[in-house]
Amino acid sequence: MPVIRLEICVEHISVDQREALLDTVWDTLRISPGMVSANGNVELTLKQCGASVDPADAPLVRIDDQEYRNVTPARLLTLLGRWVR
Repeated sequence: MPVIRLEICVEHISVDQREALLDTVWDTLRISPGMVSANGNVELTLKQCGASVDPADAPLVRIDDQEYRNVTPARLLTLLGRWVR
């Protein structure tokens, strides 16, 4: 099974927003940036996503190149449930 790449774009988000998203990932998968989940299915990275990120879309999360805009911790939890089994 290929590794699912979970990227949190760091542009236009506050430290509190970033930490809340990272806490959600930690609580769900027990991984921090640069780590791969224990089952080897998910890799988490913090990423500079570039000028293509509109501030109105932040926080932006990519899961295997699929972009999700305005992601809250609750929405990230839902997305992880959908992508990670």
